[in-house]
Amino acid sequence: MAIQHYRAEVHVRTASGDLITTYHDGPGPAGMPASEVRAAAEKKALAQEPGSTVEGSRVTTDGKVTGR
Repeated sequence: MAIQHYRAEVHVRTASGDLITTYHDGPGPAGMPASEVRAAAEKKALAQEPGSTVEGSRVTTDGKVTGR
């Protein structure tokens, strides 16, 4: 299976009102839709900061695919 590296940056507003950024980097299947990577990263960010809300996020990849 082909693998690609993804990086998601998620901005969350904590329950106390602070704005923080969490980063979620890692491999996944090549060609994953950004919406799928984003949803997983936002879910992890909210789990790390209970009571927070997502303010924004973005997903990038280096474009390199390995294991073809």
